Amino acid sequence: MRMKGTEQNAQFFRPVPLPPLSRRPLVSVLVSNYNYGSFLTEAIESVLQQTYENYEVIVCDDGSTDDSRTILQSLQFVNPRITAIYQANEGQASALNSAFRKSHGEIICLMDADDIFRPDKLQSLVDAFFSAPEAGFAIHRMRRVDKLRNPLGEIPLLSQLPSGWQGAAFNLKGPRVLAGLPPSSGLALHRTIAELVFPIPTTLRTCADTAVQVLAPLMTPIVSVDRILGEYRIHGTNNLGKNRFGTADVQRILSNDNQVWDVWRDYVTTQGAAGTGLLPAQRTPSILEYAHARFASDPSFRTLYSLGISSPRYQAMSALQRFYWKISIAMPDWLFRRSIEFVYGQSTAKIRFGRILDRFRWMRRRYATVLQNIRISRSRHTATFTSNSSMR
Repeated sequence: MRMKGTEQNAQFFRPVPLPPLSRRPLVSVLVSNYNYGSFLTEAIESVLQQTYENYEVIVCDDGSTDDSRTILQSLQFVNPRITAIYQANEGQASALNSAFRKSHGEIICLMDADDIFRPDKLQSLVDAFFSAPEAGFAIHRMRRVDKLRNPLGEIPLLSQLPSGWQGAAFNLKGPRVLAGLPPSSGLALHRTIAELVFPIPTTLRTCADTAVQVLAPLMTPIVSVDRILGEYRIHGTNNLGKNRFGTADVQRILSNDNQVWDVWRDYVTTQGAAGTGLLPAQRTPSILEYAHARFASDPSFRTLYSLGISSPRYQAMSALQRFYWKISIAMPDWLFRRSIEFVYGQSTAKIRFGRILDRFRWMRRRYATVLQNIRISRSRHTATFTSNSSMR
């Protein structure tokens, strides 16, 4: 009998068995840096101020031309737990690979050199891994902040953090990033999973964390910490931290999407999917080819749209993503451009929307706290009344 849907794919997506962590596991924080000298000290000091003390910090400077080397040398002089690696500019994936090769931790945390860890982050992640020993991928909420760390909204913006085994969400039509996953500085891996993910292909010069977001949920359950444990800084020079996109920006997103497809296919092939007829023999069209053509005012964009929405890669997307791309052809050009900036970048509209949601979340949490206090008060009052009645 022919299997359908998730049953058909279940044989290829199975959780990887994990050895137990030691009682007090070493945490390796891998930092990739390229010309972020103005943020580097604050980022590393946020790690040095952690309440959990069994950690190491490994910073790979990817050929920076600013004062990053001087800053790293000063930090190393003060704290010997910092290891610095210097290499020619080869991209983010190469920098993370170099840092991982030097690491010894049972838990691997990723960090961008312009982000911030909250003081209880590492302890919270260690606790999370112990609470779910079958999970090899830990995530948490983050706060979007501007250059001066003023709040701009939460990550994820709309979705809940995914949790547990997510194998049923995937298929063999193409890679998929689960809704709600945070960026690099919100990701942590059990070393067993990290050894399967690394080395990340060096063709991913930017957004190398996408490889982790795509591969890790195929390998292991997720344990999520539903608290803000880090800050994602938006300052205009991030790869996707812009509020205005041009054709070159969409080209870079398309290139990254194609590289991630190759990473996904290589892993799925190792799981026995090759030769089954279920896995595409070669890279299938990306809907982003249509987006790039439309940004470039290429009249072929309608043809590329038709190819994109009939592609297996489109079918691998979530229902919300498919809906967005399906209706995008009806948008006027100005609205289509703004929508791409909202989805993939940090547009002004997205930041304003994030602030509104933040206010709503604060009100909801405050309301929940008030209700909880009322319940506790009533429970105590009932217990006191019952006790007095029994005495009488």
